[in-house]
Amino acid sequence: MIEHLPVFVYGTLRPGEKNHPAYLAGRTLAELPASIRGQLYFVADGGYPYVIEGEGRVWGELIRIAPAHYTTTLKALDALEEYDPANEKDSVYVRRAALVRLADGSEERAWVYYWNCAQVVGRRIAGGDFKHSKG
Repeated sequence: MIEHLPVFVYGTLRPGEKNHPAYLAGRTLAELPASIRGQLYFVADGGYPYVIEGEGRVWGELIRIAPAHYTTTLKALDALEEYDPANEKDSVYVRRAALVRLADGSEERAWVYYWNCAQVVGRRIAGGDFKHSKG
């Protein structure tokens, strides 16, 4: 059974970004400003960001999914991120529990999709914020 953790989003799933309406809008209880430890990159061919573990902060939102939508929403997110729990080796991203820091300084565990394609290297987003890197 999958642990029912919130999900930390840092790219196209963030409120106001292109994938939020189809995957998260109307399915959440809360969308809270938050950050994780790591490094944020952007792949221009496809227009998507990814996170790897490392020094620095990555900014995004902690998404609390409504219980009635949890299982179907998480499966849809796994599909979007090309994550197959039965075949992580060939998954584009892997979903892992990580500590997320909320704006008030508190921390909690949440699912984070980490990059799993070392052969594809994007451009580092030095500030760690996808929303403020465009333009």
